Amino acid sequence: MRALIAAVVVIAGLAAVSASAAKTVLKGTVGPGFTIKLTNAAGKPVKTLKAGTYAFKVSDRSGIHNFHLVGPGVNKELTSVGFVGTKTVPVTLKAGKYVYQCDPHSGDMKASFIVTR
Repeated sequence: MRALIAAVVVIAGLAAVSASAAKTVLKGTVGPGFTIKLTNAAGKPVKTLKAGTYAFKVSDRSGIHNFHLVGPGVNKELTSVGFVGTKTVPVTLKAGKYVYQCDPHSGDMKASFIVTR
């Protein structure tokens, strides 16, 4: 029983560290039409960020789209085709250029931002 309690305490501590490490929330939206966006807390489009860990809260509003983030050391499909809903994913960003896109519609649904040191 003590081992179980200790494990729960460790897991809770790790969750708290993970949540605090990604305090800055970026809001992504994809769909329902052919749109994809990433905004900051003020609702402004993300153009530049400082390196660090961010919580990407992505609202995927259509089953025909996904939200895929690619950049230095990152190649993450934050939502997948078929998924409709909201997911929050912590992502550590290093200096460089990042692209987010809907893979099936990347010709029309793609944008980017720069991360500085």
